[in-house]
Amino acid sequence: MLSGQNIVCFAPDPSWHHLWRNRHQIMTRLARKNRILFVEPTPYLRPVVADVRQQGLAVLRRSTLFSPMKNLWVYRSPNLYPISGKTPLRQLTFALRQRHLRRTLARLDMAHPILWVFRYDLGEMVGRLDEKLVIYHAVDEYAGYALSSPGPQRHEHAQRILRMERKLLQQADLVFVTSPRLRESKLAWNRHIYVVPNGVDFHHFSRAPQQLPADILSSSPPRIGYAGAINEKIDIDLLEYIARQRPDWSLILVGPVLFKQPERLDALRAMPNVFFLGAKPVQDLPAYMHAFDVSLMPYAHNLWTENIDPLKLYEYLATGRPIVSTSIPAVQEFRDVVRIEDNREAFVLAIEQALEEEMVDMRRKRQDVARQHTWDQRIETLSSIIQGYLP
Repeated sequence: MLSGQNIVCFAPDPSWHHLWRNRHQIMTRLARKNRILFVEPTPYLRPVVADVRQQGLAVLRRSTLFSPMKNLWVYRSPNLYPISGKTPLRQLTFALRQRHLRRTLARLDMAHPILWVFRYDLGEMVGRLDEKLVIYHAVDEYAGYALSSPGPQRHEHAQRILRMERKLLQQADLVFVTSPRLRESKLAWNRHIYVVPNGVDFHHFSRAPQQLPADILSSSPPRIGYAGAINEKIDIDLLEYIARQRPDWSLILVGPVLFKQPERLDALRAMPNVFFLGAKPVQDLPAYMHAFDVSLMPYAHNLWTENIDPLKLYEYLATGRPIVSTSIPAVQEFRDVVRIEDNREAFVLAIEQALEEEMVDMRRKRQDVARQHTWDQRIETLSSIIQGYLP
């Protein structure tokens, strides 16, 4: 493992305690032998003003640094210095954010860090922290976010995303992506791109719980489940079809609802056999996944899903439970352990076949595959590549 380094991780998560992603898994492991500053996104001016109106000036004095574990600190620049779109306020607040971050790094004795940027719009500090290396880590085709959203401006938004990402690609010394398609789309702007897929904390997700979570007991078996963010990458029409065709099945949805058009979920919410259980902390997720009789990956087909490498694929495999997925590129190499269907009728039939499965060997086979994709293995791969780029 990489060791003795100072790493500043710029993450897009609204808070450290939000839905855990690959950056949380990577940084918590690297903290065993390195010092990590996990930087949450800078607040914008309008939300800060709204919070001040509702909660008072105490909002501006909130703590900006805490340590959830040894060698890892979580940081957010003060609400006093939000991002503003107007000149000269934008330049002034940026200068103040830079000064505050540099002082924080000095206080933590984190000189000449590695900058590890996890989204196209988080590179404002590149070149300003006396860094020794800049890593850009792309986990999605971010223009797909805009193209999957409603509204006439989505194509212009997608182009803005591409311009920002290309600038960051040209600034980076090294780029990690989670799928081959992501590499192909970015090679024109950086030749130092490496595919490192996501992984799984096998020990955590393979352990069956002693009892079912209380909120899942309101549903009756068989339980057909999905765990993850509920957003535009999900085929809502497919989920509605499953729930209508099999009213005796309980369709369990675990995760935050992040749809830009939440009314799209109204029909699904109204069905008596559909259960929205909300977001769960990472320590509780295995209990829900083990409660699923069949785990679903009901992805729509769009630019976003054609480039993803879902964390849940590896987490589902670690539970050993049957998996049914639509035919996105990420699951093609797992055909031996994942049922893949796009046709709605065939998808329901695949779930039925999975429910009838009683093969202990298949459960072991899925878990054996998961063991080949652990986060500890991924960390070794990332570390070996980074070592080759350090001065």
